[in-house]
Amino acid sequence: MMNPGVTEEAGGTARALITSLASTPMILALVVFNLFYIGMTTWLQIKQGERFTENQTMWERMVEKAMAYCPDATRKPQ
Repeated sequence: MMNPGVTEEAGGTARALITSLASTPMILALVVFNLFYIGMTTWLQIKQGERFTENQTMWERMVEKAMAYCPDATRKPQ
């Protein structure tokens, strides 16, 4: 007989976990809530990072435009 693969082992472990948690629905609800919370927190952090990048590039463009109006510091006054 061959050894079970990773998928069969993970499936068996998940089935055993759900079966054991079925007798304690409050714990199962907390596990589901924690997974949802971790997922939402990760998604929010990704979106916040995207917004930060957008704001950073906008700020860089604004500084470049403002610097274009500044006199050239290397040019000698006449």
